[in-house]
Amino acid sequence: MKKFLLIMPLLAILLSCNKDEAIFQEASPVIELDSEDGYYIVKVGATLRVSPAYKNVDEATFTWECEGSIISDKPQLEYIFEIPGTYYINLTVRTSAGKAEEDIRVDVDEMAPPVISIAIPDGGLNVIAGREYEIVPDVQNADDAVFVWAIDGKTVSEEKSCRFRESSVGKYNLKLTVTNDDGKAEKTIAINVVDRMPIDIVLPSSMFFSENIKKYVSEGESICLRPYLSVSENVTCQWSLDGVEISDATSVLYDFKPERVGEYTLSFTAKYSSVLSKHDISRNISSTGNDEASIDIPVVCCKESAMRPYTSACSRYACKVYEYVPAPGQFINEKASGYDGVTTHESACRYALGRLNKEQSVSLGAWGGYIIVGFDHSIENRGGYDFSIKGNAIDTSNEPGIVWVMQDVNGNGLPDDEWYELKGSEYGKEETLQHYAVTYFRPGANMNTQWVDNLGGTGVIRRISSQHPQAFYYPLWIESDSYTLYGTRLKARTEISSVTGLWCNNPFGWGYADNLGEDVTDKNNPEADAIANYFRISDAVRLDGKPADLKFIDFIKVQTGVNAYAGQLGENSTEVFSFCDENNK
Repeated sequence: MKKFLLIMPLLAILLSCNKDEAIFQEASPVIELDSEDGYYIVKVGATLRVSPAYKNVDEATFTWECEGSIISDKPQLEYIFEIPGTYYINLTVRTSAGKAEEDIRVDVDEMAPPVISIAIPDGGLNVIAGREYEIVPDVQNADDAVFVWAIDGKTVSEEKSCRFRESSVGKYNLKLTVTNDDGKAEKTIAINVVDRMPIDIVLPSSMFFSENIKKYVSEGESICLRPYLSVSENVTCQWSLDGVEISDATSVLYDFKPERVGEYTLSFTAKYSSVLSKHDISRNISSTGNDEASIDIPVVCCKESAMRPYTSACSRYACKVYEYVPAPGQFINEKASGYDGVTTHESACRYALGRLNKEQSVSLGAWGGYIIVGFDHSIENRGGYDFSIKGNAIDTSNEPGIVWVMQDVNGNGLPDDEWYELKGSEYGKEETLQHYAVTYFRPGANMNTQWVDNLGGTGVIRRISSQHPQAFYYPLWIESDSYTLYGTRLKARTEISSVTGLWCNNPFGWGYADNLGEDVTDKNNPEADAIANYFRISDAVRLDGKPADLKFIDFIKVQTGVNAYAGQLGENSTEVFSFCDENNK
């Protein structure tokens, strides 16, 4: 009993000591991040700031570690990432009582300053004095951006588009500045205010990558010439031969038949047929010197070239691609479509021929895009189906290509002679435009491609990033910042199906590539396989609509014939898989 009584006071003393030690024992550190889920987003070049709250961190050490490296030893992190990507950072806090850790994730995005794209011709925008013209730019990263339009430093608008109107003839520089949190972009637009639109004359070359507009015609034959005019109303035209006016040649279209073999110079002049109106004079608007334009066209009359016969050594299929000039489109430059490394026209032609040799698709892009092929022999006109072109049309997706043919009149082995359109079911109809042109403008990366046509229409080739993510739909081998394509435009048969609710491109009658027309022998093509349309050389017509009467041809051109957008299908773009001589089986 006495022994127990002695133990009790000793136990009480020991318990009292343990209690005091617990009171003074140091607590472990605690980290409270300023982001609930430990997730941060920052731009390249911007400062990442992480400011946690701490407890029990007297005399603590702080370590911020990223990818095996210590990036800070401060309580708060300030760090700049130079490369985009996802990074994981470990924060460790140590004291004599222990340590605490937190892991954070940082997504580093590219800086996204504004990028401006405006469809403006190289020589500037022509605007009639006193008329309002709305300029609508395409601006990337424009959310929450500030727009400022200014002329000579004076702000004229702070809207996304600008309504320009000036009454005085002259040159103006309209500057657009767009600013967002990541930076700013500027674009200066040259505007020519004119009393009336200047006359511009273009005679397209037979080949895009050639500026030679020399024309060739066989002895005893005639050639139709028709330049493109920028102005069609209130204009008079005059053709001259070797400096002498031709009395009855006063329209844009002229049919010339040389008298003998040799070279001639035809000249075409267009000018306004009336002076300025009294209303214009009352507003002190004077002529700007753009009331007249002319162009000289060399014409060479040659001895008739010989047909190159088909022999046992020849191939029935096209053996050379002379030009591949697609319009912008969803398949252009796409690695999935085989374009890897295609950055020059030579490599583009090799790409296209390689695809045709394997019967793989070659996309011609939006309206006007084309390909020119040749054979190792001439294809004779035998009155029936002389050649075929394979496309991948199905019931709901027809993307008709206009077909053109050429005879090597000058015998130089190049497609630099006269193109003749093959008349199809839509030829001559009021809604078919035989004299159409579209100019495409180089966009910024990952942007839509803008276009304008010779009727004043505008639009874009939409970028479908989820399906075709390449940065540019504008052909990489076109060096200029804009290019113009010329040809025939069909009225689109694109609509939303009342049955499926999906977009579809309905077929045309006959005479077009990549189209389930009457010239397809078997229209059952549910898998969009390569399927042939058949063509007659006898359907070739001149610019005046008369039969070309070609005995044979040496070159074929196919050109996307519809300017239309079809929702989930994207732009209408003709696809070709092969070209085959059907006369020699």
